[in-house]
Amino acid sequence: MKLGSHIIISTSLSVFLYFISKLYILALSSFIIGIFMDLDHFFEYFYHCGLELNIKKFFDLAEQYAYKKTFLLLHSWELLFIFSIIILVTSANEILLGIYVAYTIHLLFDQFGNLSRPLSYSFIYRWKNKFLVEKLWRTDLLGCK
Repeated sequence: MKLGSHIIISTSLSVFLYFISKLYILALSSFIIGIFMDLDHFFEYFYHCGLELNIKKFFDLAEQYAYKKTFLLLHSWELLFIFSIIILVTSANEILLGIYVAYTIHLLFDQFGNLSRPLSYSFIYRWKNKFLVEKLWRTDLLGCK
């Protein structure tokens, strides 16, 4: 999803969480993770483009699914599963709960809001497919490749 969409979703979620809990730290941690979870996209950018940083190019390449490989180290159902176990077996504080909720919502919106195949957000699936974009995303819907 585009950054603007994640900002709108994260803001809405954070306001909702604050409204029902009155805990600003829960809302703030949710907002921050909801947006900054996408920092893993920089890994793909640097992997393909080297250490040059061109923000316009960064967004253009990501939105066009222009990379040959995508790793998305923070976007994974497996991480959500591990995180869920941690939440269940510990007494999660407001920060951890905010991160968990935002992570879950972010992953769900990416899964259904992007051109992803059903298992694209499984790290194991990406790994088995050698992180090749053509096997992970519906780039045919963009008219590329």
